Amino acid sequence: METSHLTISAIAAFALSLLLCMALVGLSRTRWRSLVRQGDLGAVQAAHSSPTPRVGGAAIIFGYLLGCAIAYFSGGTLWLLLMVAVVPLFVSGGAEDLGFRVSPAGRLAAAVLSSALAVILTGAWIGHTGLYVLDPLFAWSPFAVVITVVAAATISHAFNLIDGLNGLSGSTAILASGGIAATAFLVGDTEIAMMGVLLAAATMGFLVLNFPSGKIFLGDAGAYTLGFLLAWMGIALISRNPDVAPISVVMVMFWPLADLSLAIYRRYRCNLPVSHPDRLHFHQIVMRGLEICVLGRGRRSVANPMATLVLLPLIATPVVVGVLMHDLPRLSFLALVACLAAFFGIYGLGMRLATSRARSSLMSSLTSPRGRVLGRA
Repeated sequence: METSHLTISAIAAFALSLLLCMALVGLSRTRWRSLVRQGDLGAVQAAHSSPTPRVGGAAIIFGYLLGCAIAYFSGGTLWLLLMVAVVPLFVSGGAEDLGFRVSPAGRLAAAVLSSALAVILTGAWIGHTGLYVLDPLFAWSPFAVVITVVAAATISHAFNLIDGLNGLSGSTAILASGGIAATAFLVGDTEIAMMGVLLAAATMGFLVLNFPSGKIFLGDAGAYTLGFLLAWMGIALISRNPDVAPISVVMVMFWPLADLSLAIYRRYRCNLPVSHPDRLHFHQIVMRGLEICVLGRGRRSVANPMATLVLLPLIATPVVVGVLMHDLPRLSFLALVACLAAFFGIYGLGMRLATSRARSSLMSSLTSPRGRVLGRA
């Protein structure tokens, strides 16, 4: 494809996504108030202070569809097959965004169904790992297909977990799209490279209104669909290009997967269901740390987007490493282990600092003259 043709497609994807987001924000304030879920402000994991429409993902998808339709008018069907496969997941997430109760099990089932449809329609799955210990297992197609379906469903849900700060999920998706596009370009897979560029362009249109002001959110439909499309672009890239190490693609998706792993571990330690929400995600700890230690309490509107800026280098580093090591499975594995150790280590250090500061504040309040008076009372 000519560069000019790709540029036109990317501009179209960006423009339609931006225009639809602007329209949705305007309509949510006037005629279509159902686009805003008032109960969101009381959610345990809420990080915003005013009702906000959470249907921005729909704008991204329509922008992406337009870009792909222009780019692949004369050929290329992978994008269309994946858009057909994602319908059950998009519908279940959209129903949740509009206030219809969809259980976590129902959304997980939709993710599994969409992933199974993707396998059937594209004929792609993870058939190798590049690691001698695991490759014999993946040589058996039924095992490989099951793992592929589970992996894609997991990535879809992982992107939904990081949709908690202005710009966080959108910028993470752009970085991951860029990582997949760069890897595809390096191995000569033009179709997937173009898909990555167009998805990034459509997401940028949403990001204009999502960061830093947070006028619109991805919502479940958007987060699930973005995660699904990124997962399946990565899976197709692995399936079509045996030289691409699957673990390097995991590195490109590192941040949402690491956050999901941490959430599962955290809830397991507390004997809570895996789907139980909390306010202890990595990005929430960073946001509250900035609010309490740097900006002062009551500055949530500043701490929210600032936390995203603080996290971006940490999110981008594994993506860059994954691209550079796309054909080095053993080094990719070692890099993955190192990134996980750093992720959990930094999180643990932050929690210890937060706990010690909380104890210090409590002791200070108890030993102050006012604290002693209140204690005697």
